[in-house]
Amino acid sequence: QSIRSKTVMEAAKRGIAFYSILQTPDGHFAGDYGGPHFLLPGLVVAWYVMGRPSAMISPPQQVLMLHYLKVHQQEDGGWGTHIESPSTMFGTTVCYLAVRLL
Repeated sequence: QSIRSKTVMEAAKRGIAFYSILQTPDGHFAGDYGGPHFLLPGLVVAWYVMGRPSAMISPPQQVLMLHYLKVHQQEDGGWGTHIESPSTMFGTTVCYLAVRLL
């Protein structure tokens, strides 16, 4: 059954109510967004530029990030733009950069 709002404000309030159910108590939206290989390197570069704060990426997290990148490396040594793509120049470059900075 389709529920239709009578006003834009009602639709917006219903949307906010729906997404607030999905939000965790600490304010983030949990979920798996694994796959794209350009997100983690961006985080690592930002971390590096900020002076490698351990509050942002702790040493145990660095180890886990390196492990993630290693297990998603292609047989040819490169990385794709996401975990299911063949190696690309972009994916390989940004992932290699992340490995070196970690």
